[in-house]
Amino acid sequence: MRMLRSLSLMAFAWGRRVNVRERFSVFLLMAWLLQAHAACAQDAKPLTKREGSPIRLDVVVTEESGAVVRGLQMEDFTLLDNGVPRAVTSFEAVDGQQAPVEVILVIDAVSLGGRGLAVAREEVRKFLKADQGHLDYPTTFAFLTETGIQFHLGFSKDGKAISAALDHFKVPQRSMGRDTDRGVTRASFQSSFEGFAQLLAEEREKSGRKLIVWISPGGQTVVQQEPTLSAEQRQSIFHNAVEISKQLREADVTLYIVDPSGAVDTAPGIDFRSHLRPSDGTAFIAGANPGTARLSDLDLGLIAIESGGLVLHPGNDLASSLRKCVADAATYYAISFHPGPVDRPGEYHHLEVRVAKPSLTARTIQGYYSEPPEGVFTAISGKPGKAGSKNVLDLEGREDAAPATASAAVYAFANPYLDWPLTQLTELIPDLKTLQPAPDQQQLPVILKNMGRTVDDFVRNIGDLIAREDVTQEKLNADGKVKAKERVQDNYLILHHGYEWGSRAEYRMDDQGNRLGPIGLEKGYLVTSGAALSCISFSTVVQPQSRFRYLGDDRLGSRETYVLGFAQNPGEVTSTTVMRGTGGHEVDLLTQGILWVDKDSFQILRLRSDLLAPYKEIGLDRLTTDVSFGEVRFQDVPNPLWLPSDADVFIDIAGKRYRNLHRYTNYRRYRVSVKIGTVQ
Repeated sequence: MRMLRSLSLMAFAWGRRVNVRERFSVFLLMAWLLQAHAACAQDAKPLTKREGSPIRLDVVVTEESGAVVRGLQMEDFTLLDNGVPRAVTSFEAVDGQQAPVEVILVIDAVSLGGRGLAVAREEVRKFLKADQGHLDYPTTFAFLTETGIQFHLGFSKDGKAISAALDHFKVPQRSMGRDTDRGVTRASFQSSFEGFAQLLAEEREKSGRKLIVWISPGGQTVVQQEPTLSAEQRQSIFHNAVEISKQLREADVTLYIVDPSGAVDTAPGIDFRSHLRPSDGTAFIAGANPGTARLSDLDLGLIAIESGGLVLHPGNDLASSLRKCVADAATYYAISFHPGPVDRPGEYHHLEVRVAKPSLTARTIQGYYSEPPEGVFTAISGKPGKAGSKNVLDLEGREDAAPATASAAVYAFANPYLDWPLTQLTELIPDLKTLQPAPDQQQLPVILKNMGRTVDDFVRNIGDLIAREDVTQEKLNADGKVKAKERVQDNYLILHHGYEWGSRAEYRMDDQGNRLGPIGLEKGYLVTSGAALSCISFSTVVQPQSRFRYLGDDRLGSRETYVLGFAQNPGEVTSTTVMRGTGGHEVDLLTQGILWVDKDSFQILRLRSDLLAPYKEIGLDRLTTDVSFGEVRFQDVPNPLWLPSDADVFIDIAGKRYRNLHRYTNYRRYRVSVKIGTVQ
């Protein structure tokens, strides 16, 4: 097991994520494989594009309502290549029912996690069984697992038969491991890219148009902290981006990302190469550059836009988005042209198709590279590699073991306090002194069932919110007295990223809407976040991952409450607190705690959590959080949402003590609309 050593604190996130600055080397697993050429990498020859070979575009034209437009003629279109008009050499209005079109539904079991996977399966079933199971196009499904893409063999237009096969398809358990329900991490980002490259390589040699619909929470989320890359690494990323662009065209593939999150199309501080800008609402592909290439150039959301597809965030109603994606094949226009002379090999050419009627929008691949680079590059190191190989590299290129995970030995002798006698538990948590002990556990199943339903409703209704946050960061002496403190205020953005809970779905912004970095870090304070979604661990599907005990009844303010103890079960938990290094190093932490649940509404009114066991390897002796929830009403949901009003965090680590006090006010809906357009 890899040992953590000499930690200096950076940031902490209760309930789901924790960040720490690491003084040791941080290792990043990157193996961007292009399967079509990796098998023959050692015999690879320069790849060249025939001078003047035609490029074919599948152009979908839609009205403002999103309806596909039929009946257009060649004279209705204008094609621009880097702003220069190109002559259309061939034109065909294609009826998808008569053309060879196939649909592949890919369910990302690596990133979705247990809850997301269940929702995705159910929504795919709805899509397949609609219209009595009659599908417009031959369709199949596949799962992305940790071992790659796993296909259901064969295509069919019998939706009921495919649905039955989906029901019997077993997803390997290891695809739902420690990263489950955390959304997009670098590991899942890597898995998605490798899986898509594998799928693209397999479809490349088949004739006809292919629509790949990728169901994953990663449609808009790129690597949030770009590492420092060497020139060789940037070249490798660039070559991968060029090769993906080439294979998309040659395979006649359009990629769609369906993100079950209900989130907006872009989030503050996230910059696609497609330039999704909240300021002007436009988006276009700028193209990768060998000198400035980034990991985010390989993001599937960006690749989808580049292919002429869509990035959709429908929340739990995936079925409607699947229908929207497949509708692109109903009618489209096949346009061909000859590219101009090559001025610079590898130069990106931005394509724009304009329609004579201003109210109509044309969507197709957004560009091409003038000439593929020579050689085969299959890994971040820029060296030819063997299919399926993985390199573990730090930012200086040294090889090492993969990042450490939490050891089961840490919890082998854990003694959860829900098993303690109440007198002993009250000594630890004096707030339980007024507790009226429960005579037995007979009411516990009913309490858990109703509490789970309440949390489920919260998940469905929360949407995207913003609040005013007031944070007091404190450094404490050994006796708990404040020796230094700092107060900051910000706008706290809560994005409902489906099944990616915790700090990854919560951001801080200034009054101008700019995303803020770790506030107070430069002065040695801890940075904490993640309270808004901390109740998710008590939803119906996640409850079995913890043990519960009905401790008794108590009054919290004017409300009568049930008081429950809980402790996460080692080896069963898919939703953990994580100490995460800035370079991606992570340590999982399990928690235990106390819940105060309203007797009438079964809302969680207060949540206290502690470590299930100290984590001595990093000197973490205490992590106590205490979150109080208050009633907030919104016009678009019938019942109030219970959101954090106060959150206090206490941490003892490496002989130092910290406390952060968070206050939240003025909750309101946060909405950003993004129009996908072209450069004018």
